[in-house]
Amino acid sequence: MNSRRLARLMGIICDIKAHPRRSLEEMCRRHQISRRQLYKDRDRLAGMGFSFHHSRQNGGFVLDKELTFNVRGLSLSDLFALILAVRQLTRLSDFALALGALAGLRTLVGQLPEELREQFGETLDQVVVQDGFGCAPEVLSALLPAIEEGRRVLLELEGGQSPELTVDPQRLLLRDGRLYLEAAGLGGGQPGLVSLARVRRVIPTPFFSPALAD
Repeated sequence: MNSRRLARLMGIICDIKAHPRRSLEEMCRRHQISRRQLYKDRDRLAGMGFSFHHSRQNGGFVLDKELTFNVRGLSLSDLFALILAVRQLTRLSDFALALGALAGLRTLVGQLPEELREQFGETLDQVVVQDGFGCAPEVLSALLPAIEEGRRVLLELEGGQSPELTVDPQRLLLRDGRLYLEAAGLGGGQPGLVSLARVRRVIPTPFFSPALAD
């Protein structure tokens, strides 16, 4: 699920709660979707624990059920809001803050009903890591322990003249909403930057950075 769809689903939830008297046509016009797409979104939300229907008799939308979690009454709309808020943090330059918020969200997702954990875990990877940081989730998960351990890695890259690079990773930086790796071994004698959007795969080696080796 990408960030645009997540935002639309959250908007539908908020509208049904705040403006239940809206007609189907008004709901579709507000979210710039067809009635068919609205029905698809309704079915997707029902599968996530938020079910509703439109009643002519009541003159609007009727909320049938909203899933709540065992995290002090956290609701589906609350979780959506948190995911989108952390997505916004990736637009800042503080990677540590964004990463800490992502870790907190993963803890919340780990407390969801079992049938929803995988779905929301994939949503976090898509919305925050892929859409927000601009890199593949598996690339980030491989680099974090390598940086902490001071482990040398092989980067498989897309494009450019060097499809592979062996580097000593030092830290991750957020610039203009995109994540970069600062690493030694890129030439020139000084640490350089590699955009993680270019990295297809990270392969840890058995070697460590010279500064950290015994």
